[in-house]
Amino acid sequence: MMEQMLKYQEIDGKIKKIVYTLNHSDESVKGKKLGLFLKKAEENLKKMDRRSEELNSGVKKLKELYAQSIKDFDELEAGVEHAIDKNELNYISKKLADVSKNMAAIEKEISSVLREIDEIGKSYDDLKRKVPDARTQYKECRSKFEEKKKECEPEVTALKAELAQLEKEISDKNPKLIETYQKLRGQNIFPVLVPLVGGNKCSGCQMEVSIGATSKLDEKGFVICENCQRLIYKA
Repeated sequence: MMEQMLKYQEIDGKIKKIVYTLNHSDESVKGKKLGLFLKKAEENLKKMDRRSEELNSGVKKLKELYAQSIKDFDELEAGVEHAIDKNELNYISKKLADVSKNMAAIEKEISSVLREIDEIGKSYDDLKRKVPDARTQYKECRSKFEEKKKECEPEVTALKAELAQLEKEISDKNPKLIETYQKLRGQNIFPVLVPLVGGNKCSGCQMEVSIGATSKLDEKGFVICENCQRLIYKA
């Protein structure tokens, strides 16, 4: 039984190695980076579009406020000539100063918004220039990755068929064993099966195995490490 399990793990390891090599190939790594760039670029372009709309709408409102301020200023200025006394003249002068201050603040805000619109425009154009080239490179990487993947398919298919046959044979004898193995593999633990070393140590994590556990090895053929959860067997 344990020989079959070790063979099962060996085949599983071969498949794992092929998948790892594929996923860490230059084409895969570069493709993932380009894919992430394109995704973020699309998100940023949409954000810049929305922000530009907000800013342009804001500029329009600010210009309307500025136009109204000019109108108010002209009306107040005209009122200076018709002021009936010093108090009214002082009141109009104060209002003129307030309007002038408000106009200066609006001008400053308009200038700030226009600068941001200009900066967004430059960033937008720069990103737009980069996206087509990135998209072309991404397609090339994906194409090369798929070619490599296709080259590996016959070997992987053969290994999976062998794995399936072993799984059936082991499951018929000890379904709990294969179930435990697959559960640990699902947690990215590999190797799952590790030999007992030094008489009482798990070779997976180097922690000592209890006397009670080691005594069950001959009886069950394997025990579960209390520390790393791997399946320990006697070599």
